[in-house]
Amino acid sequence: MLDEANAAAVRLMVERLADHDVIKVFNLTGGLGPVADLAAEQMKIRELDY
Repeated sequence: MLDEANAAAVRLMVERLADHDVIKVFNLTGGLGPVADLAAEQMKIRELDY
């Protein structure tokens, strides 16, 4: 579990990634955990298919 400060930092990093890199982060995490959740959030916002 990420604390709020770390979640905010990861969120900022994921927001700045290219679309294909966001999908890569999601896939590398196996779609599980807080980092995957942040990537999935970006995928939904950007309407990305995976």
